[in-house]
Amino acid sequence: MIMTPSTPKPAVDAGAEPVPAINRREFIGRATQLAVTVAVTAPFVSRARVLGANDRIGVGFIGVGGRGRTHLAVVQDLIKSGGNLQITAVCDAYRYRLNEAAQSTSAKAYMHHHELLADPAVDVVCVATPDRRHVPLAMDAIRAGKDVYCEKPMGHWSQFNLCREFGREVVKLNRIVQVGNQGNSSPAWGKVRELVQQGAIGRLQHILAGFHRNGDWGERMPIPDPEAVPGPELDWKGFLGDAPKVAFTAARFFSWRRYLDYAGGPCTDLFPHVLTPFVSALGLNYPSLAVASGGIFKYNTYDREVPDTFNMSLDYPEGASAVLVCTLANDYATEPAIRGDEGTLTLQNVGSWESGFDSITVISKKGVPRVVPGAKAEATLLHWQNFIQCVRTRQKPVSDVEFALKVQAAMSMAMLGFLNKKVARFEPQNKEIVL
Repeated sequence: MIMTPSTPKPAVDAGAEPVPAINRREFIGRATQLAVTVAVTAPFVSRARVLGANDRIGVGFIGVGGRGRTHLAVVQDLIKSGGNLQITAVCDAYRYRLNEAAQSTSAKAYMHHHELLADPAVDVVCVATPDRRHVPLAMDAIRAGKDVYCEKPMGHWSQFNLCREFGREVVKLNRIVQVGNQGNSSPAWGKVRELVQQGAIGRLQHILAGFHRNGDWGERMPIPDPEAVPGPELDWKGFLGDAPKVAFTAARFFSWRRYLDYAGGPCTDLFPHVLTPFVSALGLNYPSLAVASGGIFKYNTYDREVPDTFNMSLDYPEGASAVLVCTLANDYATEPAIRGDEGTLTLQNVGSWESGFDSITVISKKGVPRVVPGAKAEATLLHWQNFIQCVRTRQKPVSDVEFALKVQAAMSMAMLGFLNKKVARFEPQNKEIVL
């Protein structure tokens, strides 16, 4: 059971309009109904230009915080290695962060994303903001004629309907969208796929994996300016988007992973890393059922709302189950296992889930166990290379919206079931989550 902590005393912004109090139960109820409220933005006119095979691609970044800076560095490496790219624009709701990124890239700086999307020098956009803003910003980008690299999770746990709408728009507008499930670009998981397709385990029955960490630093993010207030240097309205309109606090803005309004804890921050490569390598579809448990069992001394322990079980229509477990109070890890009716695969020395692992042990019911070499690679770099290639060829990227929606469904189902203490089911005909 998740306990809702008391609301911290808000910082006062003398220029802000009064905002009504938001009842947490009411917010969760709205999310349970999967009501979608799209942030109101100015209409966009598509400015897509036709790119030839040798044209330089202009890259714009919306969100240049921790993960955004990683993507900036990757694109800079691609440019240094001869990639015909240019970082043309950066955007962030916090001006200090924005200015740092602009100075390091010589790119134009925009505080508001619609200004970046109106820039004709921007051909593709990387969205690396808090979860809640991923899909709304990516939707605006494709409607402005841009191709998009969208960080994972594709959307906030309450936004499955919006994610589904986004998928339809991507197809309708013929845009290229790569969702940041970079495990799909890891060569190690290609080896898992080959072994399963060769019949090494027979028919898939069960997946067991986890994510274990000793510390809450992933959620207790640094607050560089505790005295910050909304205004010309900080766009609180842009940060909130369609989230409940609550009063500003520096903790909510800088340390947003603590809060259910913007994040989901291990379920939506960590489990996409874990589940994605299994879904890809094993060819799984939408889960048919999800249950979840956990809570705030360790880090309950501050205004944390997301769980620090989370476990979820997914049943798939292919006749298999996936069980993912997580605690942030202990980093002792166990070997992931893929069990079939004729054998088992275990993975040794998993690095980051996307980069790969050292080896795969194949344990057959009828033979002697054998070890297959694994592989480790810079999966984010490979993911970007695949995205840029697809921007030029207009082919489907390895983590397109159709694939990413399957992962999003699992995360949204588990989180909604957890918060409401119910079993979540997926209705495939209309692609709807039902509690």
